[in-house]
Amino acid sequence: MAADSAGNDITLVSVPVTGFVALAPFGTLIPTPELGADPELELAAAFKKLGLLKTDGGPGWTWEPDGDPIEFWQDGYSIPSGLANVQVAATAAEMNAWVREIKSGKTPDANGFITFDGGGHSTPYVLFSEEIFKNGAIRRRVAPNVQVSTVVEDRNTRGEVVGDAFTFKVNRSPLVGNDHFGEWILPPA
Repeated sequence: MAADSAGNDITLVSVPVTGFVALAPFGTLIPTPELGADPELELAAAFKKLGLLKTDGGPGWTWEPDGDPIEFWQDGYSIPSGLANVQVAATAAEMNAWVREIKSGKTPDANGFITFDGGGHSTPYVLFSEEIFKNGAIRRRVAPNVQVSTVVEDRNTRGEVVGDAFTFKVNRSPLVGNDHFGEWILPPA
């Protein structure tokens, strides 16, 4: 359906149905623009999915300039400082070994035991997210350099899913033109 007389196209409304968030060790090759545009994309084996996400725990990306813009003597002229605060959040519902490793920066031992440093860890990862929408469109994003910024465990409430809400700091990377992340939009078939 083309846009209506008001210029609106309801077929382009994004209603998420499913998807995933996956992380891989820092340095893992990311899909090329051509590979990422392939509907049958298969990620490198190094990528591991967080598993099930909570209903409201799908990937949420935010970005904003950080710092005052650089202003010029001539009125009305300024450029962004170049600094930015870019983050992606997701809430994992599964308490699997991979989620625990991302939380702690450590691998569970043979007994399933891990120690946690509340100050966090500096382990970098590659993050890939895919969202599939009701209209058949797919949005994929890749961030070649992320680090765990915060982890908030849900309060235990009887009868509700307990999740780990991750916020990842997204850093600039030469792999995406010294920007923060790359994005593909695959239109509905």
